[in-house]
Amino acid sequence: MFSLSILDEKWIPVIYFDGCISKIKPSQLVDETISDLAYFRPDFRGAAYQFLIGLLQTTFSPGDNDEWLSYWYGGISQSQLDEAFKQAKPAMQFGKKKPAFMQDFTPLNGNKVPISGLLVEAPGENTLKKNTDHFIKRDFVKAICPHCAVMALFSLQTNAPSGGQGHRVSLRGGGPITTLMMPELNTLTPLWKKLWLNVIPIDDDKKIQNYDETVFPWLNKTITSEPPKNLSVFPEQANCCQAFWGMPRRIELDFDNMTQGSCDLCGENSSKLISHYKTKNYGIQYQNWRHPLSPYRYDSRTGTPIAIKGQPEGLIYRDWLGMVKTNNEIQSAQVVAIHYYRTLKSLENYHLWCFGYDFDNMKARSWYERTFPIYPLLTDADSDIKELIELAIEFSKNALLLLRKALISINKQSSSVDIAYWKETEIPFYQLLKQLTKDKPNSRIHLLLKWMNILLKYITQVYDKAAFSDPDQQIISSQKINAREKLLNDFNKLRNIKKLKIINRPDCI
Repeated sequence: MFSLSILDEKWIPVIYFDGCISKIKPSQLVDETISDLAYFRPDFRGAAYQFLIGLLQTTFSPGDNDEWLSYWYGGISQSQLDEAFKQAKPAMQFGKKKPAFMQDFTPLNGNKVPISGLLVEAPGENTLKKNTDHFIKRDFVKAICPHCAVMALFSLQTNAPSGGQGHRVSLRGGGPITTLMMPELNTLTPLWKKLWLNVIPIDDDKKIQNYDETVFPWLNKTITSEPPKNLSVFPEQANCCQAFWGMPRRIELDFDNMTQGSCDLCGENSSKLISHYKTKNYGIQYQNWRHPLSPYRYDSRTGTPIAIKGQPEGLIYRDWLGMVKTNNEIQSAQVVAIHYYRTLKSLENYHLWCFGYDFDNMKARSWYERTFPIYPLLTDADSDIKELIELAIEFSKNALLLLRKALISINKQSSSVDIAYWKETEIPFYQLLKQLTKDKPNSRIHLLLKWMNILLKYITQVYDKAAFSDPDQQIISSQKINAREKLLNDFNKLRNIKKLKIINRPDCI
């Protein structure tokens, strides 16, 4: 009977500072010569970061910031992690024998489905039935090795989108954005420090007393959510660390019919290839959870926390402020808030790595990831920098609305306008950010005026190209001229300009 210990097996691919790639077991992550994870798929890399952060958070969490700093500067030994990880060993077994990592405690009945279904980009059941898998074909992945199966399973449970009737979304909803603190780009920081930056202190009263199903839900029968009871699991019913180990999908891999060959994901030869699994609907339905690695907004009616999800435009500077500092619309991830209050040297040398899927219901449209700068000045209660940045972003949103309106009036609207706008005004926005954080307070208002001029120049150029660049058009219609004049007039009437004029009074400088 096949069995693999996730804690003892060398299954995690890493790259060393000298460029060599090999596999390690989890406790070996403390090796100072390891640079990063070496997964071939970006979603697996993001999931593996969360797996290792979750493992550290669950078994080796510091009690306070002083303890966190002592490890940051003094290091962690492999023997310390081996001892800590033992607590989770019963939950980290992968194979046919139950309990098995991220799989339903109860044997599942039902038809087997292809192993490719663990990959979020795979065509769904209805797509296959309707024969509409035009772009990502069925059977593009037929069999995978156990190492890839572990990460595919974890990635699906962590990101699970809507999967049809009763197939529950992840603890954060379908396709949550994850935000991780990272050291300065192009610095020789070992992997373990990149992980430790995202482990937060836990008070003694919240620390795990028993490593049971309140932490790892596959250690006991699944709390199913069939109607009419439609049961949910709330944070009060479990340990806070279950946020890293959510299991919304009821899955059982087929370990009885393993084959030999090359893994269709990593390409490595294996005698234990897995080709099918069973699944059943109405798994765990999570409600009101807050994951420490994701930003949230709150439902205006119910106050329910809603994790920020991927969007078609990707991660753009419009989203930046809410990711790095709580504002009126978005509450940044808990790990970001805690980072600002650590007494680390050169806080400005860190950045935020954001990633996640953009889903259209069950369909994965894109994978996005990018880095955002962070500025400690944002936490200064005496500084107006946050309000000024909010104004700058509001200017951007309003200017885009005016451009859209003008283009619609001459029948030139296009869905690509929004994407191009945010992309092409991004570099000057970050240049503005740098200047705002470096210039003296009495010169910042003038930077905002400069930003408005940049936006005005951009939207007029886009409008002029759409309206007047047709060489076959001999006569320019008065409608287009009037629409251009209205665009300029409306820009000058923006409510934000009135705010700016108030701020720019001599007594405010």
